[in-house]
Amino acid sequence: MPVYVPNCKHDIFVSYAHVDNEPLIDGDHGWVTTLINSLKVLLGKKLGSADAFSFWMDSKLQGNSPATADIVKQLEGAATLLLILSPAYIQSQKCMLELNIFLAQIKEVNNRVFVVEHDVVEEKPAGLDDLLGYKFWLLDDYGNPRILALPKPNPEEYQYYQRLDDLSRQLANQLKILKQEYGNKPVSTSEKTIFLAEVTQDLEEQRQDIKRYLEQQGLQILPNKKYSFPNIQQDLDEDLTKSSLFVQLLSDKNTHAYPQFQYERAKNADLPILQWRSPTLDLTKIVDDPNYSQLLESSSVIAIGFVEFKAMIIKKLEPEKEKPKFNDSISDSLVFINAALEDIHLANQIKDFLDEQGIGYSMPLEDLTGVKASEIRQYLEQNLLSCDAVLLLYDNTSVYWVNEQLLYCRRMQGRRDEPLKLIAVYDVPSSKKPKLSVKLPNMQVFNYPSNEIETCVSQFLQMLEQK
Repeated sequence: MPVYVPNCKHDIFVSYAHVDNEPLIDGDHGWVTTLINSLKVLLGKKLGSADAFSFWMDSKLQGNSPATADIVKQLEGAATLLLILSPAYIQSQKCMLELNIFLAQIKEVNNRVFVVEHDVVEEKPAGLDDLLGYKFWLLDDYGNPRILALPKPNPEEYQYYQRLDDLSRQLANQLKILKQEYGNKPVSTSEKTIFLAEVTQDLEEQRQDIKRYLEQQGLQILPNKKYSFPNIQQDLDEDLTKSSLFVQLLSDKNTHAYPQFQYERAKNADLPILQWRSPTLDLTKIVDDPNYSQLLESSSVIAIGFVEFKAMIIKKLEPEKEKPKFNDSISDSLVFINAALEDIHLANQIKDFLDEQGIGYSMPLEDLTGVKASEIRQYLEQNLLSCDAVLLLYDNTSVYWVNEQLLYCRRMQGRRDEPLKLIAVYDVPSSKKPKLSVKLPNMQVFNYPSNEIETCVSQFLQMLEQK
């Protein structure tokens, strides 16, 4: 079936819990299937043809089955996500994985995610808080929620058809916008060549995954041949000069030092570098190669989810945005970037951004070898007494640590000559993390993926300007 939005595999990916599609009457279609069939008819009217667009809806897997490689592939090529929200959806690991995969690859949630509220949920998943959604339920005379069109649509139930028409109209409008945007695909990605470094054997499958993904975006990938050993540096350098970006996957293995050799040649070629390692990699076990251990801990190596990293590659290729400008009023500010060791990679990237803006910063202690607990506490107190603002990072660390740090900020306020101008938490969205249980007065919370650091910190600095 043809797609309406150019350069996409599907126009609409339907994400739902299979239990919500179980028919209550034998022989009938399920609730989700009934909705989608009606939506196809209305979209066909609005887009001019019933076969002008492409839906993808998994009808084979059971609700408790894991997401397959094929599902991930369909998600990566989808223009929009149609999400059937319900308590069952929240409890489904497969559904939450589908949502997180899609969110990791898009810039703005509010124009590519459409939430159909099949039933009442206590709390929306992270990243969807600002979406109003399309409520396919209402409260009866006793204040109890009732799902529309259950067990099947009633022609006199106008609320169901009204909401369905609203959904189809706004979905059609968004597909038209995306068609125009994708039809004018910027040359920033299609005309660029990526050097995708050779990897150790344990990462070969992930490398091939990224290679296929980038090729689907119209990108050229090097190397495209095996280098002969006598000419390896010459051939490698030649390919690097043809490339716009060096991408590398790193594990805890450094077979024959070739991963590090490729990295050194890329640095010598002055190429932009984007490196990945698993967030679960235990760096303390890499003791036999100090140089490689230092590379894994450097700020150019990003410890994030694999799908999120793939989306970051495409973002890296986009035309560089004009750097935000801030008033001189914050040029002499000192920002304390408070992070646990698990989130130090994120802290390093924020530090680099602040450095580019000419804004002072203070980092947490990284090497705690031989440092006494009293010295760590004293260092923390000095930072909280001396800084103008605190940016606390909550990505891979525990909620208990973050809550404790917030309460410590509260205690230190009384010892300061002037209150902190701004206390903020950079809370990277994740369905697996517990929510913060401490909220200080005037505290700000920023919910951005870890590949939106500049957006998050820019908003933080804009608020600091106003203090």
